[in-house]
Amino acid sequence: MNDRSSAFSLYWPMSLTLLMWGFMNVPTALALFEMPPLQLLLFRTAIAVLILAPLAIFRDGMLFPAEGDRVTAVLMGLSGAFFNNVFFFNAMKRTSLTNVAILFATSPFITAILARVFLGEKLTLRRVLGIFIALAGAVTLLCKGDLSLLAGLKMNTGDLLELGAAFTISVMTILGRRIRRTPPITVTLCVMLTSFMATALTIILTNTQLNFALSPKALFGVFYVGVFASAGAYMFQQVSIQRIGAGATGAFLNGSPVLAIFGAVVFMGETISPIQIASAAVIFLGIFLNAGGAKKA
Repeated sequence: MNDRSSAFSLYWPMSLTLLMWGFMNVPTALALFEMPPLQLLLFRTAIAVLILAPLAIFRDGMLFPAEGDRVTAVLMGLSGAFFNNVFFFNAMKRTSLTNVAILFATSPFITAILARVFLGEKLTLRRVLGIFIALAGAVTLLCKGDLSLLAGLKMNTGDLLELGAAFTISVMTILGRRIRRTPPITVTLCVMLTSFMATALTIILTNTQLNFALSPKALFGVFYVGVFASAGAYMFQQVSIQRIGAGATGAFLNGSPVLAIFGAVVFMGETISPIQIASAAVIFLGIFLNAGGAKKA
């Protein structure tokens, strides 16, 4: 296998995840306009379970993780699917999309630190430079080059929730590296099933009122989040974790703001400035430095 095909094999799974999560904000906003966050999370995970269960049976021949991986997979579901989405969806209702994207850009930094502490992954000078270059590019992109906006940035409840979302997705990424004997599809199925059960229980305990009179726009949002941002993205993330490690996988999340801005340009008619284009290039340079040296596991 030549270097080009080897690199493609390493990086295509998380590249797909980046695409699916990067275009997620608009569909999510459409759905949350008509339903509470817990309802979207319930629908999201239910759709993912319905898609992944037959795939797990026919492709892997197993519905549940191997014995040594079960606790880890359940913890991944609680951290990366349940708590992450509760934090993310509630942040979307309480702060701006720009703040959400800026704060989520801290996730690769958090992942790299946790990977160093708990997995022993090396944090080289190249990777540190990549992390900070990508983070600087993300902030500049979202501020449209006007960094003075950061001086007026005040933390509110939504911002704290989004930091919780960044931390919990990082925890899930670290836990995913501890999976040894279970295929990615089955792991993702367990993650989604765990989150579905936790969400259903929370809805019952909090007596959350659900709305089933949804518009086509909201239904599209639910469909996208369930099929692509859940069943697809989480599964390919697990593939990536096993191939290139937790830290390198987390590095790709810095690309989410780029795709979010691009999605706003395509679907909402927003404009993009030259400084934002330059910032996007800086972000991908940072991702290359952080993840580019990964070795196939």
